Amino acid sequence: MLEAMRSSWFPVYRLIGSVLAPIAARRLSSAVDGDPLLQARQAERRGQVPEASGELWIHAASVGEFNAAAPLIRRLANAGRRVLVSTLTHTAAQRVRERFGECESIRHLFAPLDTTACVKRWLDHTRPDRLLLVETEIWPVTLAACRQRGIPVAMVNARVSSRALGRYRRFASLFRAALEEVDPVLCQSEADRDRLAEMGVDPSRMTVTGNLKFDVAPSADASPAVREWASGWSDRPTWIAGSTHAGEEEILARAHRQLLETIPDALLVLVPRHPERSRRSLDTLEAAGLTAAPVEKIKADPRAQAAVVGRMGVLAELYCFGRAAFVGGSLVPGVGGHNLMEAALAGCPVLTGPHTADQQDAADGLTSAGGLVRVDSAAALTEHLKRFISDRPLAERTAANAAAFAESQRGALDRTERALSSWLESQSAAAPH
Repeated sequence: MLEAMRSSWFPVYRLIGSVLAPIAARRLSSAVDGDPLLQARQAERRGQVPEASGELWIHAASVGEFNAAAPLIRRLANAGRRVLVSTLTHTAAQRVRERFGECESIRHLFAPLDTTACVKRWLDHTRPDRLLLVETEIWPVTLAACRQRGIPVAMVNARVSSRALGRYRRFASLFRAALEEVDPVLCQSEADRDRLAEMGVDPSRMTVTGNLKFDVAPSADASPAVREWASGWSDRPTWIAGSTHAGEEEILARAHRQLLETIPDALLVLVPRHPERSRRSLDTLEAAGLTAAPVEKIKADPRAQAAVVGRMGVLAELYCFGRAAFVGGSLVPGVGGHNLMEAALAGCPVLTGPHTADQQDAADGLTSAGGLVRVDSAAALTEHLKRFISDRPLAERTAANAAAFAESQRGALDRTERALSSWLESQSAAAPH
């Protein structure tokens, strides 16, 4: 009997998962009502997937995890491995398609719902050689099934925020059992290593290799679409608000209204974290009294005070066309902040809110280096935007500090690849089906 199954929480988790799985499936399916291709693929979550075998299975739940892992995925594919990338979210699935759609050795599937039946069907058909988890994706049924079948499991870019640790503590035996044979566990920082040790991971299985997000290279050249959009504001003081959420967009709108009082031609380019929210983001800006338009129409509407981007995969490029960048998921509690390094590498000053538990190391490092400004209100954001727009030397110094810190943190990709080498070459005990 697997240790995971001996956990007192495992039967409870499995029962609750079975009850909630249909609800989760419906919610995921309803999110893609407008995309027939993605709608047709929802059965993958229940294990209805094509037959295969021997692939390296890499699970990156959402866009952030996939973006961090993409250079590693590319390296592994270039080294001759066949890679199966699974994601949970549809936006991540679209990013996989955009990034690797032409690569024959990389394919994408939606990850199975974490129930015994769904995981069994999924693994019966895919028969992966091994599983590589990106960040801290702990699915007890899936991990138990991998152990049962002799599928080795490793974790890269592993992290646990102080906020998440509290949740894990409540179900300590369940997660300790699930992680018992995940080896190696490659952590982003010493703090993450300490938290994972508190969760029961043997320190001998852990190595600190750094944050893969620090190694995501800035785009050398913007796409034609982004260049076309930016040509519509090239002579205007523009700031980019990236990865924004409901709740904080109202605060950003108020800040921009205040900014317009002293810089009347300023432009806000807002990029919602989830592109499907772009219509609601437009409504929020307009409700705040701003003249707003989709970014595609900004060139034809010079009166627009704000633009909304409803497309994935362009944020890092857009940061390069702003006088300042605000990184969202940080002005209201509950999200934990988003990727600060994209903005830091783009050559503009970086601002973010106070709630950055999921980006703590990057936030602390950038702050110490003088490359990040924290704001906790619309008024504070407005004040700093005014300074960066009106004081070019200050903006350039802050941007240079941010870029220098980001460059100093590089190397995680090489360290991760070296640390995985023996695991990748070890013999899988997975039995054929």
